[in-house]
Amino acid sequence: MSVENTQRTLDRYFGLMGADEDFGKCFTADVTWLIADTGEVIHGPDSVRDYIIALHSRMVDSQGRTSVVGEDFVYLEGDCAATAPNSGSRNNYCIAYEMRDDLIAAMRCYGLGSV
Repeated sequence: MSVENTQRTLDRYFGLMGADEDFGKCFTADVTWLIADTGEVIHGPDSVRDYIIALHSRMVDSQGRTSVVGEDFVYLEGDCAATAPNSGSRNNYCIAYEMRDDLIAAMRCYGLGSV
């Protein structure tokens, strides 16, 4: 995929997510989500989507900071409050996306194992 197609795929994914629509249709049938901190792997579009929804419900004051978009990959950095928004403590994270055929094929999450 070109950088432009990769960006379009990511924009569609976040657009559906932000509109509270089924962003699982942005995933390949064999998509995986790796929680790098624990080694746990979630498989399949429905399971990955449900995991991401549950994860987001635990992430307080999440803020994306930096993304790098290339041919077939995206790296997104961000942070979220560790406990409550006023605690002053934040968790940094990075999510690496692998794309295939205009869909997200794999995601690896670093730094959110305790959220």
